[in-house]
Amino acid sequence: MKDFAKKHPVNSSKRKTPSASLRAKRQLDQPIKLKHFFIIGGMAALLLLAANLILKTDVKNLRGHVANPTVEISYPIDLEQDSIFIELDGIVTAENCEYRLQIETYGKRIYAQEQLGAMLTFGLEAYVEKTFSSSMPDKTLFKVMSGPYKTKSEVNNAREVLIKNNRQPLIIKTCIKT
Repeated sequence: MKDFAKKHPVNSSKRKTPSASLRAKRQLDQPIKLKHFFIIGGMAALLLLAANLILKTDVKNLRGHVANPTVEISYPIDLEQDSIFIELDGIVTAENCEYRLQIETYGKRIYAQEQLGAMLTFGLEAYVEKTFSSSMPDKTLFKVMSGPYKTKSEVNNAREVLIKNNRQPLIIKTCIKT
């Protein structure tokens, strides 16, 4: 006769589980398992095969057969025969230009005077010009200006001095027709 008492779960001996320090805390998984790689590759192959059959495309290696390519520009014959007329009215032929630097614009004269003092320490000829706001015509503004300079080189040199001293001046060009 068989003894079935040992096979009952209540009577079976408890197995010891390995301690947590000997077990891996997390399971090491590959980012893409091998079977997923084959599935993606198979789907790509099926997509290429379907595109070839449905779209009836032929894959060919295209290479140019021209050894020394040349570019030729041919204008229409009408352009060769026509003349182009340029009207000289409104074009300034000889310019008498002056350059000025607008250093900053202030709403109060006292701030403009402080900035004017700083410009004189940089060795620049500066002045304060009174103007009005375009958005608020009754608002008076005070522009700190430097100049006039006769050449573009002079104005650029003065502008570089201001840029090195953390200012961002604007170049204003005024020309008179002669």
